[in-house]
Amino acid sequence: MQEEVYIVFEQYLQNEMTVEEKLNFENQIQNDTDLKESFELYKEANQFLKIKFSNETVDFKNNLSLISKQYSSKEANLGKTKVIPINSKWFAIAATIVIFISIWFFMQNGTPEYNDYKEHEKAYFTERSEGNNTLKEAEEAFNAKDYQKAIGFFEKIDQKDFGGEEHLFYAIALIETNQFDKAEVILQLIKEGNSIYKEKAIWYLGLSNLKQKKYDEAKIILETLSDEAEDYDKAQEIIKKL
Repeated sequence: MQEEVYIVFEQYLQNEMTVEEKLNFENQIQNDTDLKESFELYKEANQFLKIKFSNETVDFKNNLSLISKQYSSKEANLGKTKVIPINSKWFAIAATIVIFISIWFFMQNGTPEYNDYKEHEKAYFTERSEGNNTLKEAEEAFNAKDYQKAIGFFEKIDQKDFGGEEHLFYAIALIETNQFDKAEVILQLIKEGNSIYKEKAIWYLGLSNLKQKKYDEAKIILETLSDEAEDYDKAQEIIKKL
């Protein structure tokens, strides 16, 4: 399929056409079976890219396989060998399948992203927050993912009311708001101490560097994570991709 046809498909899907252009395109695909089939496949492939690593990935690959078999079967049913011109619908469909399967493999082996691995636990400062409204507000803001607001509350709290857990969640909020230097100072202190959050501090130091695209530093830090750590498997996955 010619490149400009893909561009038209994308313009239609992204709602970048004028009303007249949209009507013309819709009329064209209704009257051109080949074009309609190619467009439907293109839409399916686009949807696949959006769902990325979800369970639907397997279903999509199976659908592509089924489509290929169906088209092969149709050709076989003609009862004779047929020379297919390069601009035919079959070439277009095959080309589309190849393009998106290639993208799938690229995505599977692509550079890991911070957003793919940030799964923060809920803050739960029950004991320490009793009688401390500011700490309770910090907890609620963090759990609502209002990280800037949470930081404001954390910074109003007296340090004597801070434990390892509070420091960890404060550091996470700082990472989320791209205040990396402040976050890493806190995480280093937790890492070098005897806190039960030591492994979590290492994990988030790695994620902080990953978010900054400091891939070598992230890899070095994550390699120090114990194989008994909760996040060990995820860390190994990141290391393998870096």
